[in-house]
This record gives sequence, structure tokens and C-alpha cells, in this order.
Amino acid sequence: MKKLLIVSIVAGMVMVLGIGSAFAAGTGTSLKQGAFGFNVGYGNSVFGDTGVVTVSGKYFVAGDLALITGLGLQGSSGDVDADFFSISAGVRKYLKIDDFAPFLEGKLTYATEKFTGAAGNVHRDAFDVSAVFGAEYFLHRQFSIEGSIGFGIGTVDDKNANQDYTYIGTRTVGLSANFYF
Repeated sequence: MKKLLIVSIVAGMVMVLGIGSAFAAGTGTSLKQGAFGFNVGYGNSVFGDTGVVTVSGKYFVAGDLALITGLGLQGSSGDVDADFFSISAGVRKYLKIDDFAPFLEGKLTYATEKFTGAAGNVHRDAFDVSAVFGAEYFLHRQFSIEGSIGFGIGTVDDKNANQDYTYIGTRTVGLSANFYF
């Protein structure tokens, strides 16, 4: 039974990837000067929290160069009441304009996080500068999926501990979907 389930899952994945490739092949992209894009993503915050939803917009100043701005949000309740908010701005350079479009991105982010739990109250703010590498894969002329990872440096102001510190490390931006018009 387990073998049948594994074979079925693998066969389904191959079919989905094959169908996606067939739709994407030769469709071209919407990456052109003057185009607008809208992105919805899921990933980590600069504090390392998981489950942050980001919404961002792109404006193409050239076919391979876009200005980006975005908002990140996360909230929770229960044992820990937490709120996370971020705003970011950056520039993205596409290395290739095709159905598979790799890119480099520079980004500046301000983030704030407040939570209350068993450890007490925490309020901290961060400024982060990061370089991101990723790629978009176009399933349709106006729709792509994207994955990226980055490296950054930032400063955190921990309001409760009355302490500032600097950090450096990787940024897992996560997965997202892009819509172009």
C-alpha cells in the first residue's frame, strides 16, 4: 500500500510539473518597461519568526530592472500574543528574461515586533540591509512562482532590555506568487 501511495504521489508530481512546463514553454513573460507586478509571499521575518505574509508591488523601470516595495504582517494569539509589521523597499535586477528568470535584489527593511508571553513583554525594532538571490518561473505570461534566499546585516533595538545589537546572516525570504498586469 505504501509503495502504491509513493508511486501515485511521484506520478502526480511529474504530471503537474509537465503540464506547468507545457503551459510556460514559449509563453514569454510580462517583464517589460512600464509593467506592474503584485506579489504575495510566505516566509521568515528578520527576527527569524516563521509565518510572515508579505505583500509587495513591483514597477519595471526597464525590462530587467524593477523597483520593489512591500509590507510584511504576522499576528497570533493564545499563549503568546504577538504582532509583527515590516516595510521594505529595494531594487531587483533580472539576470535573464525568460520563462525561468533568475534575479539579484538589494533591499532595505524596517521591522517591528511586539509580543507578550510567559517570558514577559518584548518590543523590538530592526533595520536590515540584505542582498537576495532567487528566481521566478512563469506558469503563464502573467503569473509566476518565486523562491529566494538572501544574506543581510541589521541592527536591533530591544526596547525592553534597553539594548542594541547588530546581526549578520542569511535571510530565508521563502516562496511567493507573482501576478503581472
